[in-house]
Amino acid sequence: MMADGRSFARAPGQRGSVLGGCLCGAVRYRLTAEPKVSVNCHCSMCRRHSGAAFLTYAAVDRAAFQIERGELAPYRSSADAIRSHCASCGSPLTFVFDAEPETVWVTVGTLDNPDLAAPVENWFVRDKAQWTRLDTALKAWPGPPEPS
Repeated sequence: MMADGRSFARAPGQRGSVLGGCLCGAVRYRLTAEPKVSVNCHCSMCRRHSGAAFLTYAAVDRAAFQIERGELAPYRSSADAIRSHCASCGSPLTFVFDAEPETVWVTVGTLDNPDLAAPVENWFVRDKAQWTRLDTALKAWPGPPEPS
């Protein structure tokens, strides 16, 4: 169950873990547990890392994130976090805050079925591209979310 009370959506008949990977297939991973939450981040670093207007992440416990093939190429994008991507094709794959090393934020677009982790919040909306239209059904934070 995700933080907002919704169940992690699965396609009819789908059971077990969820798979994902990069564009070229060099890196494949498995999630063995449901994400805690899925969010859209509009900060400038996520925009630059993804090359898109925002980047959608799903948070999972580190123990539930397993690399099946290949290796992540880490990049320290700030004093507070490390982003990882595929060294071959450049697909952004993960984000880990130094302050929360037991949580891996997986890029939802790299899930084999990204519909399984629909976002529930928008973060850093003060930094979003002006032409981006937000889903008003999702909670919007001007910056990072406030601690619960």
